[in-house]
Amino acid sequence: MKMNNKILSILCILFVLALSGKAFSAGKETNPRKSSGHESGVAGPEQEKDREAAQKAFQEGYERFEDQDYDGACPLFYRYLSMSSPDDADYEWAEFFLGISLKKSGFSHAAVDILAHLVTRKPNPKIVSYCLEFFEKTVRTSPFDHDLVINQVICDQEYGFVGEEIADFIHYHQGVYDWKHGFLSWGDEHFGKIRPGTYYFHQFQYHKALRRIQNGHIDEAIVLLKSILESPLPDDDFKNDVRKTIARLLYEKGSYPEADRLYSEITRNILSQSQNMMERAWAHYRIGNPEKAMGFLYAFEAPSFQNYFTPEYYILKSFIFKDVCHYQSALAVVDDFKSRYGVALKGIYQRGNPEDNDPLMLVILNRKKVNETWKFLELLEMEKKNIVKIQDRPFQEYLEKIYDLQMQESINDLRLYIQGEYENMANQLLQYEEEAHLMEYEIGLDMYQRVSESHYQDEKAGERESGEGLVVYPFQGEFWNDELADYHVRLPNKCNNTEEWDIFFK
Repeated sequence: MKMNNKILSILCILFVLALSGKAFSAGKETNPRKSSGHESGVAGPEQEKDREAAQKAFQEGYERFEDQDYDGACPLFYRYLSMSSPDDADYEWAEFFLGISLKKSGFSHAAVDILAHLVTRKPNPKIVSYCLEFFEKTVRTSPFDHDLVINQVICDQEYGFVGEEIADFIHYHQGVYDWKHGFLSWGDEHFGKIRPGTYYFHQFQYHKALRRIQNGHIDEAIVLLKSILESPLPDDDFKNDVRKTIARLLYEKGSYPEADRLYSEITRNILSQSQNMMERAWAHYRIGNPEKAMGFLYAFEAPSFQNYFTPEYYILKSFIFKDVCHYQSALAVVDDFKSRYGVALKGIYQRGNPEDNDPLMLVILNRKKVNETWKFLELLEMEKKNIVKIQDRPFQEYLEKIYDLQMQESINDLRLYIQGEYENMANQLLQYEEEAHLMEYEIGLDMYQRVSESHYQDEKAGERESGEGLVVYPFQGEFWNDELADYHVRLPNKCNNTEEWDIFFK
């Protein structure tokens, strides 16, 4: 949804009309402050002088706003607000124009901050509608203060006068909030007001499917999710999330080929699909296609995937090696697991701080909540750097306080998220360590029961034809991003012969 310039134009016209009708004029009886001076009802000379200065700042700020000089308009609107009270007739308009000017000047968080507080006071309905449209676009396109925008502005207020599209946005988030806090009937009421077929209706369907999964109704969840894929919505990250969720459900049901097909239809950049590739490797392993499964695993040796948390890589790779009696290779994989995560495990056993466990911190920063908070902090830091360019000192200090407070709050949130993710990942890694030790034992046991020295004879790698009629070329050691999902590895069963692995593309 676009931030509607037409609405902004209408608001400006309304403002001009109101200005001509004395609603915004200083010194007129429409200004509430006129009757709040001395007991006699007559303002003193100093008060009158302040009002005139404030009104002059407002008029000059609006003129610059009209000329699209937003950098120049911001300090003037702030000056008016600093010299006026919320009872003044121009006060809400000054806040509104300051918020828009801040956004246009590159201070998106400051804009959100001031417009959020403006909306909660319920000023002119058209101002509220414009601000809500601004929030909707912000939520969908950039980092933002979730607690302020969603919890305080969207979910803690009622807006009965907004258009249908914004109403869908509001009812969706209010419904999610109610479900999350156990108010199911209230949530149902909000969800029931969303127009069928719209973007937020399908978002609701996705949220509904997740609840079906939590309650064990997998088939119902799959039906809901497939209806989203069949919708005319654009093929974006939302549909990719739906595909991934369906693929995981199908994998759990044993429908491995269909699960792999859905994974292959995900349109994200391959470098952001490390988990998807791992899950596809498991699917092909379950299908009985270890060559393709090992091809996906081989892609994780590319430099692009070095910082991903992939302990499953070692477990699955050792499974495949063991199944075809490549016992020495299977044992080497277990050793690789210990080498890769030994430092991280040592930090866990010593109960160190998450920040000191570099191997896990590199991964934790990619977790959803941590990553979103990190990106928000990056946005705050970038915008704060531009404050030094402002010449008006009072306005500069005002912005610095806004950004300093928010950065401190976000840093505290980040610490909490990191601690939570660290505990989860530590438990996962300890579990994988146990599986690695168990795998090592099983490999050793299997070796002494089934293997002879002849199984370890090397065969010289070269160019030959595979059983499928494909030409097999030895891998040259170069990784290309567009080929990471297309590697195959040929591995004849060493339980019956002594052939070696070759890497090839299919």
